[in-house]
Amino acid sequence: MSSTNGFSRKTTVVPLRWILTFVVVLGLAAAGVWSYVIVTRPAAIQQPTVTPVLLVVTPERTSTTTTIDMPITDTPVMLQTPTFPPPPAGSLIKTGSYVQVVNTGGGLRLRYEPNLESEVNYLALDYEVFVVQKGPREADGMTWWFIVAQADDRRNGWGASNYLQVVR
Repeated sequence: MSSTNGFSRKTTVVPLRWILTFVVVLGLAAAGVWSYVIVTRPAAIQQPTVTPVLLVVTPERTSTTTTIDMPITDTPVMLQTPTFPPPPAGSLIKTGSYVQVVNTGGGLRLRYEPNLESEVNYLALDYEVFVVQKGPREADGMTWWFIVAQADDRRNGWGASNYLQVVR
């Protein structure tokens, strides 16, 4: 439909339904592009996820003390009692054998040196399997073995035989 406005210029009137049709088609095209992006590149719209971090808190070593019944004196006599379980029955640990951590109730501290004062390198959980590489060494009333995890050689250290059991 054409008309003149008095200046000899023609103006064209566009029907409203054509404009609405164009807007709907444009909206459908935009939705199609976003659908394609979501299906082919899901990482582009993913939100960052929280990665859990395991924090191992190692309490300081404490000893248990007991008084012995002695003749009455001015100073009581204090004795330290061992807090370590005996080695598992049938423990035939030797270099090259596979051992698993047992009966710790919270993990075995694998240390840099074979003694209780040495710094902890790794906390081995019950039923983890390790390979014995060095030992035995006697210290602090226990027998120590240097053990290394099969999958990750950074998980290693000296562990007390009281918490190790031969598996093969």
